[in-house]
Amino acid sequence: MTDTLDSTPPALAPRPPLVTRPLLLRFVFVLGASTSFYLLLSVVPGYAADRSGAAERRASPPAH
Repeated sequence: MTDTLDSTPPALAPRPPLVTRPLLLRFVFVLGASTSFYLLLSVVPGYAADRSGAAERRASPPAH
């Protein structure tokens, strides 16, 4: 019984990449959508205040 010990580990199969092209595109889409949503959200209070003030000025008679 003359078995030789093989000291080299067996070759491992290469793992697939963690970040694939579809996943990267998804990340970019989510980042862009979140950014545009928050940029628009910051403008809404000022826009609503301007619109409500304009309606009140048209409805009230001018003060003398």
